Amino acid sequence: MIGETLAGWIGAQQSHGPKAWELHPLAVAPAFQRQGVGSALVADLERLLTARGVVTLWLGTDDEDGSTNLANVDLYVDVPARLAGAAPRRDHPLAFYRRLGFTVTGVIPDASGYGRPDILMAKRLITP
Repeated sequence: MIGETLAGWIGAQQSHGPKAWELHPLAVAPAFQRQGVGSALVADLERLLTARGVVTLWLGTDDEDGSTNLANVDLYVDVPARLAGAAPRRDHPLAFYRRLGFTVTGVIPDASGYGRPDILMAKRLITP
């Protein structure tokens, strides 16, 4: 809340046992985007999950409109090379999550139709 206005919200769910949780959803009202609200929500979630002993926080970020270089290509050909060069073409959450320390860890090709992948990203919350 900023004043009386809901600026954004975040959620997470346990997904692969108690040590790996999925960040979903993260939503920030348009009037509050690019003002640090999303970053603050992720930081607070990370703090809460770290206190619970969660090691990995992961997420999927769809590319449904060709806003990364992973869209509209055959991702079944040389997946490691494609992922190593994953980059946003336009405004895509990939850049936001990278700034917060997330790494591209995988992809589900054609998750939302041909050429529309779901890019998987993860961040280690607790270091060994």
